[in-house]
Order: sequence, then structure tokens, then C-alpha cells
Amino acid sequence: MQRWAQSCRLHPGTGRVNRFWRPLQSLPGWWQDSSFAMRIGVGTAVVSLIGLAGLTPRMMHGLALAWPFAALIAAVGWGRSGVAFLPMFILIGFGFAQDIAATAPLGCFAVINLVAYGASSFLYQTFDSERSLGIGIGLPPFLLAIGFVLVWSLASLVSGHPQRLQPLIAALFTSILLQGVIGSVFDLGAKPGAESGATP
Repeated sequence: MQRWAQSCRLHPGTGRVNRFWRPLQSLPGWWQDSSFAMRIGVGTAVVSLIGLAGLTPRMMHGLALAWPFAALIAAVGWGRSGVAFLPMFILIGFGFAQDIAATAPLGCFAVINLVAYGASSFLYQTFDSERSLGIGIGLPPFLLAIGFVLVWSLASLVSGHPQRLQPLIAALFTSILLQGVIGSVFDLGAKPGAESGATP
């Protein structure tokens, strides 16, 4: 055990790590060099997995878990790199799937995803989020909140009466927390204001 523990440490003066940690250390570099299509594919897979997991029973000690809106997180993250057709088509597809899962009128969540995507693109290109830490941290929760206001508004409009806010507020908080964890997965590699939709 002691020999294994020593092998996990950095070798003094060499900067080398053992073979167990090399793959993990190479992930940031691999992601930095990955293409636009690869980043879109990974983001799409992550949203799909979270969405499918959300279709399973979500109970813990008798309490229903508030499930995050992964498609909104993707819309906010992808919008940061500007407007491109491929993310829009994927967000529309996610929206139709959400409509079916939530038994909502077809097109409601597609509109919500596209509005969040457009608002993200506009605000990130309007404000210098690269130099302002406050803007960079505050914009994602603000944009997610806009998306949830749209969800509540459309749900209330369709049902004919105001919907309960507590479930949506809980889902908003879980979405904000999840965005802080996986938000970088939806970085398409283009800086705000730069041309997107092409391989970086």
C-alpha cells in the first residue's frame, strides 16, 4: 500500500505522474483541441443522458427530487459562442422531446430553448464577460432564470391559471448548481463575438 501511495505522487524534480493520472491530466488539453463538431456531440450526449435519467422515478426518502433543465443549460452555454444553425436545430429537437415528456403543446419548449439561446448570444456579445468576472459568473444564472420565467409563463397560459412556483424554483436552483459543474462542457471554443459554426 505504501509503495502504491508513493507511486501516485509526483516524482520530485521531474514533474512526471504515474500512468493512472496521465489520462485525467490530458483531458483539458484534448478538450481544448477538440473540434466544433466534437464539442456539440459531447454536449448533446450529456443533455440526452440527463434528460433520460429524468424520466426515471426521482424520489429520495419519500421526497421528489427537482430535476434540472439540461437543455436550458446547453442553450445558455452554446449561446455564449454566438449564433449557429446546428445548435439551434439540436435545441429544437430537445424542445420537442421535452414537450412530449411534459405533455406540453408541441413547440413550447423549443421556443423557450431558442429564446434562451438567443438571449445568451446577445448578452455575451454585448458584455465583456472575458474581462469581468462578475458578468461571467452572473450571466448564466440570470439567463437560466429568464428561461424558467418563460416556462412558468407558457405553462400558466396553456393551463389557464398560474402554475405553482415552488417546483420551478427548486428546478431552477438545481439547474444553476448543475451549470456550475458541467457548464464548460457547452463551451464551443469560439470567443464571444467571434464567428461560430466552424471548426476552431
